[in-house]
Amino acid sequence: MRPSRLLNRMLGEVTRPRPAREHRSGAKNRPVAEDINVPWPAVPVQRPLGARWLRILLGGMLLVSCKTTIPPPGGPTPEKAPPAVEETPTPPLPDEDAALRRRQAAAALTERGQRLMAEDRVDPAMRLFEQALSLAPRYGPGYFYLAEAWLSKDNASQARAFHRQAALYLEDNAAWAARLKRQRRHIDRAADGIP
Repeated sequence: MRPSRLLNRMLGEVTRPRPAREHRSGAKNRPVAEDINVPWPAVPVQRPLGARWLRILLGGMLLVSCKTTIPPPGGPTPEKAPPAVEETPTPPLPDEDAALRRRQAAAALTERGQRLMAEDRVDPAMRLFEQALSLAPRYGPGYFYLAEAWLSKDNASQARAFHRQAALYLEDNAAWAARLKRQRRHIDRAADGIP
């Protein structure tokens, strides 16, 4: 096959061969000397109308299969936001200054409660100790004096519970070790009914 025909087929053009020339001698399909060096020109043949429409239809199907979306005439539609996930608010981290102020307020409340205990006013003193612990839940002296208040009300089980909390927060403090031992002995005696 000649290169021009091959090229025409690759480009999709249908060609028909050129009619053979007659040689001077009258023989058909014999190349003439002048035809040997001359490229064979292709004569395009018109395709039927159905083949063009078939190409257009296939091209349209290819475009549709790409799933391109055409925006509406009013402009692009806003994208829907994903549903909001409810987040639980995280409590702010306490800074050192605020923690120090709460601890100082708890110490002041505990001191006032001790004065009330010395005046034998146990119930108001207990309320002050509880307020101190609500401000600073890890304030060991507040638990210690609350255990003392429950001991003075003859409730050894409550006193023991608060003594355990006090021991938990004051165990590393050597100044409180002797007081905690003494309180534990008082609680044990009260639980056994020993005066």
